[in-house]
Amino acid sequence: MKIAQLLFLPVFIFLIASCSGYKNYRIPYTTVKQIKLEGAKKIKLEEIKSNIAGLKESNINYLSVKFSSYLRDKRKSNDSTISIKKFFKFFNRKPQPYNPSNIENNKIALLKFYRTKGFLKTQVSYAIDTIDLEKKLVNVNFQVDEGPESILTKDDSIIANNTVIEKELRIYLNKHSLLHKYSNLDLDLLKKEKENLSNHFKNLGYFNFSPDFVGIKINDLKDTSLLNISLIYQIPNTKTSITNLAYDRLFRFGPIDFKEYTITSDPITSTFKNTFAPIPQLNKLISIREGDLFSVEKTTHSLQNIYETDQFKSVSIQYDTISTRLYPKIELTQNDKYNLSSELGGSAFRGIPGPFLYNSLKIRRVFTHLDYLDFSARLGFEAQAGFINTDLTRKNLDINLGATANFPSLFLPKKLTNKLGYFYGAKTQLGFGYDYIDRPEYIRTNFKIMQRYLWKKSPYEFFQLSLFDLNVINTNYPKTETSKLFTNYLDDLRIKGNNLFRSFNPSFVSSINLLYTYRTFFPSNQLIEGKSFIIGLESGGTTLNLLGEKKLKFVEDLLGNKETMQFFRFLRMNFDYRRYIFLGQKRSSQLAYKFLGGIAYAYGEENDFQLPYEKNFFIGGPSSIRAWKPRRLGPGSQNMDSNLIEQPGSVLIESSIEYRFKILKFLGDVNGAFFIDAGNIWGINYPNSPLSNFKINSFLEQIAVGTGFGLRWDFSFFILRLDMATKVINPAKPNKEKWVFNALNTTDNPIEFNIGIGYPF
Repeated sequence: MKIAQLLFLPVFIFLIASCSGYKNYRIPYTTVKQIKLEGAKKIKLEEIKSNIAGLKESNINYLSVKFSSYLRDKRKSNDSTISIKKFFKFFNRKPQPYNPSNIENNKIALLKFYRTKGFLKTQVSYAIDTIDLEKKLVNVNFQVDEGPESILTKDDSIIANNTVIEKELRIYLNKHSLLHKYSNLDLDLLKKEKENLSNHFKNLGYFNFSPDFVGIKINDLKDTSLLNISLIYQIPNTKTSITNLAYDRLFRFGPIDFKEYTITSDPITSTFKNTFAPIPQLNKLISIREGDLFSVEKTTHSLQNIYETDQFKSVSIQYDTISTRLYPKIELTQNDKYNLSSELGGSAFRGIPGPFLYNSLKIRRVFTHLDYLDFSARLGFEAQAGFINTDLTRKNLDINLGATANFPSLFLPKKLTNKLGYFYGAKTQLGFGYDYIDRPEYIRTNFKIMQRYLWKKSPYEFFQLSLFDLNVINTNYPKTETSKLFTNYLDDLRIKGNNLFRSFNPSFVSSINLLYTYRTFFPSNQLIEGKSFIIGLESGGTTLNLLGEKKLKFVEDLLGNKETMQFFRFLRMNFDYRRYIFLGQKRSSQLAYKFLGGIAYAYGEENDFQLPYEKNFFIGGPSSIRAWKPRRLGPGSQNMDSNLIEQPGSVLIESSIEYRFKILKFLGDVNGAFFIDAGNIWGINYPNSPLSNFKINSFLEQIAVGTGFGLRWDFSFFILRLDMATKVINPAKPNKEKWVFNALNTTDNPIEFNIGIGYPF
């Protein structure tokens, strides 16, 4: 609702209530003022309301029953003559007329719902309470006697006409059943059990098997009280009208028939044109093989593999049956060969606009029928704070170029891919990139070449393996006073033990890395429920171990730079666990928490056992420990003279817990959050800074803790976030002074304001 309408609402209600038409209005028939439900203890009231339409709103009116009834009758008289203004749609709550048959239907629906949830002894009664005879208002009071829950014993029986089917059914019940011993009886879960059983048999080759062939009924002879429930599984189900008696017949795949179409358009009509030519690569993506037993899992796997190529707008598999043979017919509709997109946007930093232009081009079917090339280019001229004087703002030129070739298979020996087991969505990527940054302090370039293998073990599990990821980094310094001040600044940091200077020295960084992701949800701006786990392993400079000098001469000569090229050898591991849980009867609030950790170890003595700057861990900022400035916390209990210096570390421990809840609607959803953040980083062997090193017997005393409150303005397409955080425990303080919450909003503990887009995690 618009703000003007919201402000006008009380005025409108006052005018209506003052008019003679409303004063003389009488409710035409007996109306329900409120529906009450008592006795619901084991099942949440909101769950009952959401499943029974007649109880969904409990008939509580935003306005009085008379006012709502008056507006309803006004709508009826206006509907046939004029359209109703959008403003009046706010008053769309219609009072419910008292109808004994509707009340009785609600009672029956309540009983049915409780029986569905396993309460077989539930009793429901209701009473009508006349609260105003003249105004024709009544209340309806439902009373529920829930009774005991029925528990599954798993002492089940099997009736099957086919001995092979009976054997497979026993295997399913022992290993894959959705019903577990001592769990509550749930008729909805019984329905899912039938569907799961159907898929189980379809994957064994029984093409005609469907949930209708599965009968599951309660065995009321073993326990007539129906408190301890045992089930009878019957195949086929004699209580269902069976139209296909070939449920226990095995089917095998026949030869595959491919049909590929491209869309051709003309001014008059759009048509599909069959332009199919056999595609050898498709056979590698399809799990269906002639002579194999039918499997719905193989069918789904084949569809997913084809979709993952990004070559087709639509994919379908149909089966023609002859005797016990299935002849798959795969129909494909091609995507366009070229896709070009462009985005013009901008940002604002301290009131200074920073425009950027992003272009991407996708070209399909370049080398083979299923590959594609991705090209991207970004040009930005954006404002950033100065390195030394952070109050000074300058505009910087940022250019990023990239190209990636994508092939829909793993270019690995077949013996190795066989060991990977069942997987889909396989892809091999080869690419290069070029980054150029022009700041007043320096001009930095990074040329990179990479290779990746990507595949999925399931819809939840993702793997990424890179055999080489090569970066050649170089920095040039213009002959200006600003540049000279910056190089002096790097020297000062080096003397203090900070290795930021290595990020600007000519460097060659190479690595082999593996990334595993398990995620039960799709990331979005909406509140979600689920968990994710990510673990990354990386070995840097591995091939340098085979060389005596531990460096590549031709790479040193590549830049023609007088400065010595840095080569790094290191090992790195990190993990990230996150969990999201809905709370409350309406599931409108959420508890979210994360736990991150990592360790990095440099073993190259030719580089003073230092990591590449980008491979260090950092902590603090809007998506980390929010009571500290970005990358400024730690290491350990080291008390830094200035918070302007980024603090790198080799060990990371970080955790956050956040309670998210809804507040109000105003041009979107305004939500709130209370949070607690904790963690720190440490070094492994900092000889000049012992307080920075990680030690088992002291690291708990060096955990930093912050807390705060946040607002999230959800516009559905993006979320604007403001978090206000303060320190609770500051590890840089002496032992008896680490608790700083009592110094809130002082020089020692100022409130940190963090602005961001999206949730912090």
